[in-house]
Amino acid sequence: MQESIAQQIRNYFQENQWNFDEQENIFLTGVSLEGRTEGAMIQLIVNDRSLIMLTAPDIEVPEEAFIPVQTYANEINNLINIGCLYLDKEQKILALRVGIICADTVPSAQQIDDIVGYSVTMVQDVAESLLNLLEGTISPEDAAVQAIQAE
Repeated sequence: MQESIAQQIRNYFQENQWNFDEQENIFLTGVSLEGRTEGAMIQLIVNDRSLIMLTAPDIEVPEEAFIPVQTYANEINNLINIGCLYLDKEQKILALRVGIICADTVPSAQQIDDIVGYSVTMVQDVAESLLNLLEGTISPEDAAVQAIQAE
């Protein structure tokens, strides 16, 4: 019998010795980042046919910065091919959402590693330029280009 997507995620975390919490097909973990942002939250949501990964740097977005941060996210979304940045105004975070539809297959450990690697790298780049934007040293448009060029 083929493993479920949830079991494959569980195996991935265990094989890579990641600490994680699991609740009703939602996996929560964190990762350290380089630079001025210490880390990021990772949430994987799975069901029988899809995997959605949300990754957010540990940066609180103040309400007065919502409009420039939303502009920043929109600019990045226009420049990237995979994923979507969105501002969660309730939690005051900027998160990257990457999802895959698995249909009748289960992603391999390598595919999961690719998604995790891409998301963490992208959030690392976003974190630095987001901090510059919040400090007022750069425009939303320039911050977006900075984040994309860091790749």
